[in-house]
Amino acid sequence: MSDSLSLSIKWLNSESIDKSKGQDLKAIEGLKAKLSQSTRQINLYVALSDSSISVSEARWLFGRLMDHLKALYPLKAIKLNRGRGVPNHLYEAIALDLSSRKPSVEIQGLGNKVDELQQQAEFEAGYRLWVNEDPSIRTSLQIAEDVMSYAATHESVEALVLGTDELAAANMNLHLAVGGASQKSPPRLVIATYGDPSSEHAPLMLVGKGITFDSGGINVKPYTSFVSMMKNDMGGAALAWHLFQALVASDFPQPLVCVLPTCENPVGEEAMRPGSLVTGHRGISVRIDHTDAEGRLILADALSWASERYSPTEIITFATLTTSALNSYGPFATPVHFANPLMSKKLAEASHYCGEDLHFFPDRVWHREANRDHEADLRNTGRLSGNASGGAGSRNAAHFLRFFTDAPLTHLDIFASTWDWSGQSPSGSRSGATGSPLRTLVRGLNAYVHAKL
Repeated sequence: MSDSLSLSIKWLNSESIDKSKGQDLKAIEGLKAKLSQSTRQINLYVALSDSSISVSEARWLFGRLMDHLKALYPLKAIKLNRGRGVPNHLYEAIALDLSSRKPSVEIQGLGNKVDELQQQAEFEAGYRLWVNEDPSIRTSLQIAEDVMSYAATHESVEALVLGTDELAAANMNLHLAVGGASQKSPPRLVIATYGDPSSEHAPLMLVGKGITFDSGGINVKPYTSFVSMMKNDMGGAALAWHLFQALVASDFPQPLVCVLPTCENPVGEEAMRPGSLVTGHRGISVRIDHTDAEGRLILADALSWASERYSPTEIITFATLTTSALNSYGPFATPVHFANPLMSKKLAEASHYCGEDLHFFPDRVWHREANRDHEADLRNTGRLSGNASGGAGSRNAAHFLRFFTDAPLTHLDIFASTWDWSGQSPSGSRSGATGSPLRTLVRGLNAYVHAKL
């Protein structure tokens, strides 16, 4: 088979595809597909078999179809177009997913929207690049350097980096406890601000967990295949930073603060010990019940320090915080904790539009109290009592964060959605970082702030 085949895809409505010529493909239930082939080109016509199929499901189904075709044909280039009656949100989601694939993709049928979509694809690519990068390269020092470089070329953005001495002076001992044994990726707090300092509006704060590699610490991770993926534990920082850039590019109407607590969680002589009692910036003591529950510790100090310094209207945290997010909600979903009604509405609408599943959960006192401890104020492994002790890890961990700020807080546990655990992510990544849920957040937060201001 020639290696110069190109693929022309036309997305149609269900009625139109029935009138199209070509061989029926029965490979993927939920899609209607027809295929015709010339010497150098394959023509593919696609439609949903049921209009009730969600955009997230459509993305997943189309990914299966593309995998099927790529196994049969060596494709050099892809061109995407659409027929009448195909909803914008469905077509845009498919176009973005194709833009993340190889080979090259030409998108038609979007008019002036193409440039906006291409910019969004670039932010998603940057997000995936950070998460996929070798952890010996994507260190806390590299994160700090990249943020400082960006600020130097953007007049409306300023950056600040706190090193170990500044962290110690601010009593950010939880952060220092996690990363104190690492020289390769030592503790850093990286901050970027956007907007007019004299603005009448207080900032929206984005906080992202940046554990550049998570060995588990002294409670070392026992599962070899799993620990090899732990370069992704800085996915929260990668998401927060690329969301910050995307919002800046969209002329976001509210000032922004992006806070990235970052280090690695190593094994070493200076590593934190299970059973240690550590008091952080806010004066709350925490018993280190397990060294592999480290993300909430660096977030705790970052939240308390940055809340005092910047007085945000509200805070959104992003973290690959718990395996419970994967075990409880499946491989593609993002649990969202504590979002207020308007934010929940705008994020849910954006989630539906973009095809990235979000699940919303409220504040509940029993999850908050599950973090109390008998020796310290809190422990870093909140558990419910009795037979419920093995569940609700994502919920308990989210409630831990609420102790460290008085500002309204929304938390996204992106452990399941930021990495392609199944090899079948709707994004088409097939391995590594997915880029999710960046597109939902860009759309949803813009809608939220415009509705609020």
